[in-house]
Amino acid sequence: MAAEEKTREELLREIESLNERVSELEVSRSELLQAEAALRKAEEKYRTIFEDAIEGIFQTSTDGRFLSANPSMARVHGYDSPQELIDSVTDISSQLYVNPADRERMINGLNEHGSLQNFEVQMYSKDGGIHWISMNIRAVCDRNGRVRYYEGTMLDVTERKKTEAALLESEERYRTAIEHSNDAVAISHGTVNQYVNTRFIEMFEYDSPEEVIGKSILLIVHPDDYSKVSGINQRRQHGEPVPARYEFKGITKNGRIIYIEVSATSITYRNVPVYLVYLRDVTERKMAEEAMIQSRNALEGLNRAKTKAVNHISHELKTPLAVIKGNVKIIKRKLEHTPQYAVIRELIDSLERNLERLFNISRETDEIFRLSRELEAVMLVGDLDRLWQSMESLSEVPSDVRVHWNALREWVGQYFEASTQFFQSIDLHTFVVSLVERMKNESSGRKLEIKMDGANDLFIFMDPSVLRHITEGLIRNAIENTPDGGTIKVTAEQKEDRIILHVTDSGVGITEDNKRYLFDGLHHAKETELYSSRKPFEFGAGGKGLDLLRMKHYSQRFGFDISFESNRCIHIPTDQDTCPGETSACPFIRDKEDCMASGGTTFTVTFPVGNRSVSVDEQ
Repeated sequence: MAAEEKTREELLREIESLNERVSELEVSRSELLQAEAALRKAEEKYRTIFEDAIEGIFQTSTDGRFLSANPSMARVHGYDSPQELIDSVTDISSQLYVNPADRERMINGLNEHGSLQNFEVQMYSKDGGIHWISMNIRAVCDRNGRVRYYEGTMLDVTERKKTEAALLESEERYRTAIEHSNDAVAISHGTVNQYVNTRFIEMFEYDSPEEVIGKSILLIVHPDDYSKVSGINQRRQHGEPVPARYEFKGITKNGRIIYIEVSATSITYRNVPVYLVYLRDVTERKMAEEAMIQSRNALEGLNRAKTKAVNHISHELKTPLAVIKGNVKIIKRKLEHTPQYAVIRELIDSLERNLERLFNISRETDEIFRLSRELEAVMLVGDLDRLWQSMESLSEVPSDVRVHWNALREWVGQYFEASTQFFQSIDLHTFVVSLVERMKNESSGRKLEIKMDGANDLFIFMDPSVLRHITEGLIRNAIENTPDGGTIKVTAEQKEDRIILHVTDSGVGITEDNKRYLFDGLHHAKETELYSSRKPFEFGAGGKGLDLLRMKHYSQRFGFDISFESNRCIHIPTDQDTCPGETSACPFIRDKEDCMASGGTTFTVTFPVGNRSVSVDEQ
């Protein structure tokens, strides 16, 4: 009985043990199901990544067949699906690689390193086109270290390779241009040279680029200009305004001083912001400028000495001329009622005419000197104003300097005889018509046709006396240079914001040599030996350029323009050739129309419309 009970207990224990085992199996099965679910989820996730990856993902056998490929892999090579790629490409080496040796090179690299990064080769696409491929690939081995297959990713980098090739070509092209440049070229980062071309080495007398690259940019700067160059470089690095072009004193390896004109700009070189610097040797130009300045100073000194001498002679002549004139008058008064006067009358008249001529020359000389001083004062004030603007751009000008500056301008202003305070609005057409009519009367002894054309209501802002000097001078010049039977035309017109006065004659015209000096004063377009003193308005009476010098002076002071165009008469091309003074007496023409076609001059004066002209008096 006991044995049976014991056996029952054992059976119960076994049953209990079996129940526990069943429970364990049930737990294990649950874990297994969970593991299977997790695996399926992981596989789905991997499949999604595999299918949607931008990169081509692949596995290939050691003999060169695709084991697997994702859609991107098929697209890389132009196939419609991964299966088409797998079925079509049975020998990767010959079907995909443009150069089959590249696959051997890849396998050798995998055998040596186990993996390769950014391995780039050319491959064929389905349509036979060639493209560049970049691969990251590794060898998958078994427990014994034998390669089972290769797997990796692949990207089409054709566009990148094209860009790199274009960039390389561009860089090579610019490098060639820079290396053969007539200017020295340097690339600097901060204060250190990164690159210099051949011309740089030649210019600064170094033996090789290695002597300059990695060294300070001040290596080629003379100590006198260290602060200038380093200051500009520091401002450029801080993004502050710097001159686009400047000059400095340079020094070569052999200690020779040269003068350099430099310009620089910011560029990116090898992904680093740097400065591209062009340097030009301007030593010869600087030496020429210095020589020119010395020559100019010498000429200006001689010109001042000449001016003073002529001015002194002009003043010194006035006293003896006055004495001679007084004595001639006394002689004339004592003898004019005697029988002897008839014999010397012509001589007395000649003396009086020539004395008057000398007095006129003296007065004109004084006027030219006065105008010359005013012209110099105008230019000086212009230089002062430009210098003032430069000073103000540097920093605030102290009040005491400003006071002295104004005093200096006021002192220079004492040489200005006229000012803009007499300016008024003038109807140019009406003003000129009245002058033309008056000058017709004054030149009534001449056989000339003087016409006035143009529109009314053309208003300019000008001093009437200045305008009268200009207009009278131009018309008188035209009358005195046009032969009888000729024509003079005065025209006023408006073009946009300018009012223009033309004075055109059918006269003898001006030779090319004389055109250059026409506004210089004391210049007449005739050889001295051919010049004779005649009454105003007579043909050939000419002038000594005083009117034109005055016009030049007024134009610079009051902001209008004066110019001329002239054709010398084709029948009297030089100053030694003379015009008979009347169209009917000219052997070369048939009528006055022929005369008008053979030569003539037009002076043009251009004024602003109705606005006040800018002058040095108002600056």
